[in-house]
Amino acid sequence: MNLPQHFMDEMRRRVSLAQLIGKYVKLTRRSNGHLGLCPFHQEKTPSFNVRDDEGYYHCFGCGVSGDAITFLREKEGLDFMEAVQHLADKAGMTVPNHEMQDPETKARNDKILTVLNDAARYFESALIEKEPQALNYLKERGFDQDAITTFRLGYAPKSGLIEGLKRFGHTDKDMLEAGLLRVSKQDQNNKYAFFRHRLMFPIINNRDQVIAFGARTLSQNQEPKYLNSSESAVFQKKYNLYGVRLAREGCRNNLPLVVAEGYMDVIAIQQSGVAAAVAPLGTALTEEQIKLLWRIHDVPILCFDGDKAGKSATLQALLRSIPLLEPGKSLRFAFLPPGVDPDDYIQTEGKEAFQEFLEKAFSWVDAFWQGVSQDHQLNDPSGRANFWREIRSHVKEINNGQMRAAIGDEIERRIATMREEVRGSFSGRGSAPQGFRPKVNALPSLKKNPRQPLILGLLLEHPSLLSEFYEDICLLKFQDTAMENLRQSVIMFTSLQTDKKDISLDKESLRQHLKQHGHSNFQTDTLLKDRGQRSKGYGMSFSLTALTEKEATKRLVELLELEKKLSRSSVSRSIKSNI
Repeated sequence: MNLPQHFMDEMRRRVSLAQLIGKYVKLTRRSNGHLGLCPFHQEKTPSFNVRDDEGYYHCFGCGVSGDAITFLREKEGLDFMEAVQHLADKAGMTVPNHEMQDPETKARNDKILTVLNDAARYFESALIEKEPQALNYLKERGFDQDAITTFRLGYAPKSGLIEGLKRFGHTDKDMLEAGLLRVSKQDQNNKYAFFRHRLMFPIINNRDQVIAFGARTLSQNQEPKYLNSSESAVFQKKYNLYGVRLAREGCRNNLPLVVAEGYMDVIAIQQSGVAAAVAPLGTALTEEQIKLLWRIHDVPILCFDGDKAGKSATLQALLRSIPLLEPGKSLRFAFLPPGVDPDDYIQTEGKEAFQEFLEKAFSWVDAFWQGVSQDHQLNDPSGRANFWREIRSHVKEINNGQMRAAIGDEIERRIATMREEVRGSFSGRGSAPQGFRPKVNALPSLKKNPRQPLILGLLLEHPSLLSEFYEDICLLKFQDTAMENLRQSVIMFTSLQTDKKDISLDKESLRQHLKQHGHSNFQTDTLLKDRGQRSKGYGMSFSLTALTEKEATKRLVELLELEKKLSRSSVSRSIKSNI
């Protein structure tokens, strides 16, 4: 909407641009304004100028410029009206908003926000004073007092909320509109608190206002496990994310942004310090939430649980993002092992391992190719044709022309590679098209890294070990392209099998999967060129195919440990060489 010019001018006059920007970067007073290091790019010599009297900033290093509204939109990810409202609040002014909200509605919404904030205060106090079980549960999950305070975690007692809020001056009507009170269907005069004996997670918006609650049960027989506020005049799920305000601060400090499924995951990731985190509010990721993510970070990482529901949510989010893609705005995908969530991963593996795990997240196009291909029989001509038709139809849904062309070119390149591989099968080798990355049939070179084919060779000879070493294989990264493609397919096979009730981690199932995804030469005799190939050096020598499962397990442990040790040594040398 158009705002009166006199209002905009007065608002800019009342808000000091130097004070606003000074919260993000240290500014030094100069005769004609203020000078500091640019908050939009890395620099050692200050070139960021702020002219308070004229209400604008300009960086002579990277060329950015704008006013207070521009600054808030760029740094905080706010839209225009959110930035205006933020500045108006600082200036003590009311935004002219007659077209959208009359004074009575605004007053009612302000009252709801007050009730919700007072409820959050009540829950915070109750966590400390009334229920040691809730506080102990949080501490057992590894959350320190700082995290509890920062996220304003609380406890909803079995009784007492209604009386407590009435002491703040709130009526039953206020609590009903805020979603804190419910009316019994059997007795209209019987009102009860919606949240009872639950751990409370306030949902806070960009303006640091409590707009709703999520709640987790503390009793095994209490259902549902999670309970969320209903939508209201101040809360619509599809426009909000849990943890968004704190995530903005983390992203300003150049942390990656992770999208997790649960409140606990968000807190655990934030507390680790290796990433910022948000979560959808009990629903699949919406288009509005994806746009909100991109206002915070250009390439967020989706890291949902490794079970079927998590994979389904990931694929839904990927497909939902297709029309929205723009140059510089994309998604990455980190696939956790089945039954593991980010909180579990950090608790068991540590924050450094989680950081490495995030660094190896799949690109959007890799996840797109894999996600669409998984429901097609790629070793069948009809299945391949159907896959090509479907993935091309999805590409056409991209609204941005540049992104549509760029991704379309990549998809066509991968399809062309599949066709070349099928034509190559006419020589009698029986090669099938790959399902994830190009040129998967190229045999790896043992000279590049003899450990890597040995690791995969042992797993190909003993597929029953895949579940035990699944996480180790996920964390590796092979430099040889063909070897890396084979590793990805083995990971995919293990993940798909462990989702089933009847797990089939056997040679025949693995053989069929790898053939379907283009690895016709997967057998260890072709992988190592000679079934009698022996490992030499690295302190071990053995015949790959002569080992029992117990012996193979021992060798795998040794090889994986050596691979990790040499990888860490390589990183250390790289760091030292750059100092």
